[in-house]
Amino acid sequence: MKKLSFLAIIVCTSIAAVAQPSTEIYLFDMKKTNAGFSISNPVNVSNNTGYDNQPSFTEDGKTLLYASTRDGQTDILWYDIETGMKRWISDTPGGEYSPVLMPDGKHISAVRLDTDGLQLLYKYSVEDGETSVLVPDLKIGYYTWFLNSRLIAFVLGEPATLQEIDLDSRKAQIMYTNPGRSIHYIPSTKKYSFVDKSDSVNWKIMEAVPGNSEWTSEITPTLTNSEDMVWLDVNTIVMGKKEHLYFFDRQQESKGWQVFADLSEYNLSDISRLAFKGGKLAIVVSGK
Repeated sequence: MKKLSFLAIIVCTSIAAVAQPSTEIYLFDMKKTNAGFSISNPVNVSNNTGYDNQPSFTEDGKTLLYASTRDGQTDILWYDIETGMKRWISDTPGGEYSPVLMPDGKHISAVRLDTDGLQLLYKYSVEDGETSVLVPDLKIGYYTWFLNSRLIAFVLGEPATLQEIDLDSRKAQIMYTNPGRSIHYIPSTKKYSFVDKSDSVNWKIMEAVPGNSEWTSEITPTLTNSEDMVWLDVNTIVMGKKEHLYFFDRQQESKGWQVFADLSEYNLSDISRLAFKGGKLAIVVSGK
């Protein structure tokens, strides 16, 4: 374990500073079928010029959070799925990315890139948007929550590292190098998954146990040049590539990745981030 070090901020380049493409977020109904899965009833949740990305559901499945462009920067947007109503959570000089409802249900965590280049993980009050720094000394790009006070995070550096961060003890531990951006808690387990990009060509989805860097297990190779994924349940992963959606069932491993939807039927393409909750699938696609 190591104490959080300010050095991590100054030795690496911000990933959020790269010019962001125009993207949109669509929400689909998703259900299991005899052949696999199907999607229907697409709704353009963002419907906004610019970068709208990194969706995540609240635990009750009633709200979708995402980073949305407003006045030339990204802020946190709260979207009520039932009513379609939206409200802004953040209003800071910096740009917010990767918003996630924290385990306490009262705050949203998000990566913030300030105008001076400082990039840190903050928390924002759901009620009034009041903000404070969560992790003051690491330049986090992507992350997932694991338990109430632990994060699994992609930390920028040379090389980038996957770190477990304990907010109570203010300590972090480097677990792996060269991870991808897609990090997830595996449902109904005490494990998490990440994409291993140590081989620049052959990427792999791995499962890991918190606190044990000696134990990892390969789940499956990713789709070629794709890294964004989401768990539907303890056995099923969904990934996208171009206009197609695929699923991988660990109980039918020999079948590999199976295509189940073609978004070109909806004039959509370039699938990237995904989020799933309670029969709803959020998909990020290229914007108009």
